[in-house]
Amino acid sequence: MGRTVKLVALGLIVAVALVMGTTALAQIFAVTEYLAQNLAEIEDHPEGYILRERDGFIGVYYKGRPHPAYLTRIPLSSLRAVDRAEIQRGLIVETRTELIQVLEDFGS
Repeated sequence: MGRTVKLVALGLIVAVALVMGTTALAQIFAVTEYLAQNLAEIEDHPEGYILRERDGFIGVYYKGRPHPAYLTRIPLSSLRAVDRAEIQRGLIVETRTELIQVLEDFGS
């Protein structure tokens, strides 16, 4: 009886891990697809970008401009404390490629 319980418990652990892994991959894919579609409107800006908090989310600003070029759906509350602090100070990103990578990292 004890061995059966252990096998059932192991089976449940494996099943939960598979479901959680699949869910995480789906979320990462959704964020990547969302960013690719929505960041297409952001121009390549030679001066770079600044990521700042705007209404509880990450805003993408062109350097030197006061209003966001784009407001993401990535809530600041979902970030680690150190990342939140960087965004609140203003995280400078030099290239559009780097911008997309940083937002993908924050969104996953």
